[in-house]
Amino acid sequence: MSTTFSSILTKFVLLFEPISPRFVSFLVGRKLKEWKNKGLIDGYKTKTKRIGKFHYKIYLDLDLTSKQASRILRDTLIQALKRIRR
Repeated sequence: MSTTFSSILTKFVLLFEPISPRFVSFLVGRKLKEWKNKGLIDGYKTKTKRIGKFHYKIYLDLDLTSKQASRILRDTLIQALKRIRR
């Protein structure tokens, strides 16, 4: 039974894979909009390009002040260190 389910799931995923860049752009754009509303960034542009099956190139253009950039780098470093400790 599980092989039938996995077979159906695989076919389903492969059917929608070519439209994935739009979905990825949507998710990234949603998060960046949230950051903009919080004042973490001043502006953004995003573009996702499919370069192969399940391979994408995501272009991000962020408008940041030096204070915003420092905050993002600091928060990213703290999160990375927390992951290493686990």
